Amino acid sequence: MNNALSDISFLEMLPGSIGRDEGIRAAARALDGELKAVTNAIGGLDLYGAIKELPEPVLKHLAWAWHVDSWDDGLTMDQKTALLDISYRWHKIKGTPAAVEMILTDVLGGGRVEEFWEYNGEEFHFRVLSNDPPENQAAYDSLTAAIESAKNTRSVLDKIIKPVSIRCNLFAGGAVVAGTIATIKQEE
Repeated sequence: MNNALSDISFLEMLPGSIGRDEGIRAAARALDGELKAVTNAIGGLDLYGAIKELPEPVLKHLAWAWHVDSWDDGLTMDQKTALLDISYRWHKIKGTPAAVEMILTDVLGGGRVEEFWEYNGEEFHFRVLSNDPPENQAAYDSLTAAIESAKNTRSVLDKIIKPVSIRCNLFAGGAVVAGTIATIKQEE
């Protein structure tokens, strides 16, 4: 007897006590056909594994089901499959700082979330540190909208800042003077 699901046969599994009954044998043969049909159809359920081979209408339905916010019918098939792949992975971590950092990597090429306790901010607030923050208001608005969709609901974005570090030689000096002040007056 084989162990593969596709090779299982009800007819072969019938116990001797009922296996001689022709009605039972006919029912088992009928079930074998259905079992094989269902087993063969299982491969078609792996949408994620076969995403690059799926037709465009199926991709569009998946985009709706997987909440791909930036879907556009004008994108290429490669772009659409990439969006679906990213969306599937992104929704697993949505609502975490890692999701916000994923947005920062995709949009700005990198960045870091700094939680409120790291900079003495208000509770449940955070700020974003990026070496390449948005340069204009439209880009800033687009980034903050993406961050809003990635962060958890209770968290509040304070600001997006560019950390500045300056390397320089710094010299400090000091002097301590101790003494008494004496005033000399001329007698008259």
